Amino acid sequence: MTILRNAHILTMNEKMTEYTDGFLAFDEKGIIGLGDEKEFPEEWACLPSEDLHHDLVLPSLINTHTHMGMVSFRSLGDDCPDRLHRFLMPLEDRAMNRELAVCSSKMAMAEMMLSGISSAVDMYYFEADVARAAAQLGFRLWAGETLLDKPHCDADSFEASLERTEETIAACGESPLTIPIVAPHAPYSLSLEHLKDAFSFAKERHLLWTTHLSEMAFEVETLRKDQGKTPVGWLSANGLLDDSLLAAHLLLLTEEDIDLLSGSGVSAAHCPGSNAKAAKGVAPALKMIDRDINVTLATDGPASGNALELFTTLRLCAILQKNLSHDRSVAPARNIVPLATRNAGIALRRKIGVLKEGWESDILVLSMSRPNMIPSYDPYSVLVYSAGVQNVQDLYIAGVRKVRDGMLTDIDLDELETEFSSVSEPFHREAMKLSRN
Repeated sequence: MTILRNAHILTMNEKMTEYTDGFLAFDEKGIIGLGDEKEFPEEWACLPSEDLHHDLVLPSLINTHTHMGMVSFRSLGDDCPDRLHRFLMPLEDRAMNRELAVCSSKMAMAEMMLSGISSAVDMYYFEADVARAAAQLGFRLWAGETLLDKPHCDADSFEASLERTEETIAACGESPLTIPIVAPHAPYSLSLEHLKDAFSFAKERHLLWTTHLSEMAFEVETLRKDQGKTPVGWLSANGLLDDSLLAAHLLLLTEEDIDLLSGSGVSAAHCPGSNAKAAKGVAPALKMIDRDINVTLATDGPASGNALELFTTLRLCAILQKNLSHDRSVAPARNIVPLATRNAGIALRRKIGVLKEGWESDILVLSMSRPNMIPSYDPYSVLVYSAGVQNVQDLYIAGVRKVRDGMLTDIDLDELETEFSSVSEPFHREAMKLSRN
């Protein structure tokens, strides 16, 4: 059992219970006890414990939408107006393979752990092997094999993609840290028949599913022209909106869309950083929250959001909503932090994102002794507006310490970076060719 004492604890439960001087006890099976330091059990007094000197303790952060295998694309053509067709799609066809996707994903998971993230929802290729890599690293992963109509680097058809999903389900069964999720890419990249097939596939196996939705202007325009509906309206009309869906982006929404989402149980993976970087606009996250839509936070992939850390995402979420509303009082920090913790646990139907007895021991310790955290009148404001990866002191996933004093405990980062450099060399050569054209 690990015991943390004299900590400033943010439980992130529904009452937002906070212990300014508290204790937390846990092991690999879950959280055993927590509360005010004055109520520390006498029978534990003789056990080893750690004095945190009022560092901040909260549930570890959860990234609800990313593409980990795309680390190799990071910083490539970031300011290019037609980046998707000039770089991303050609390079995936020419140079993406199993070894690179897995190595990139390991780099991504290491980066996320160092930034206080214990869990992520991934949508990419070769996900069976990525899931095994997550189990090896001790990272909690929802692994989703991308389903597409067109041939791609991991499958030559939609049916073959479903076979890869079956392989991912089997691979996830090898570890309690890996959970399969069904991942049809988007309404514009799949036929209605195949979207329905993906939905039925998920339902039959009692799995969650995720897709990009209402993200692209051409997606909205095409469906309006061809179907007379918005993407959300089109999915709703075909019975595809329900509480098993984690929809990424939900950027271009009408009031009617928000009405449909509000009654459906759909959760939203809000990606303010990648949306803004691509000049796509600001999703109406506050409107969704006001209509009881469960909004979570995500970085998107390292090709789109670049850095796989949620401190910047928390900050952008709050700041952009204030600007959208022209009101600095909206989106208070206290309301934003749950998006990266409790709300994500709700979306993923797992006992994570809250510090509570019996729940998973996924725990983040932030140092409050660095200059950017001093003073702290409001811990939520510090989290949203001041904190960064440099403040990550310790990270526990399923009770196992993965980061200690800001360093990975059981992953050789130098070795991982050397492996990535070697494996990504052919990809890098192709990327440089495209850059010169």
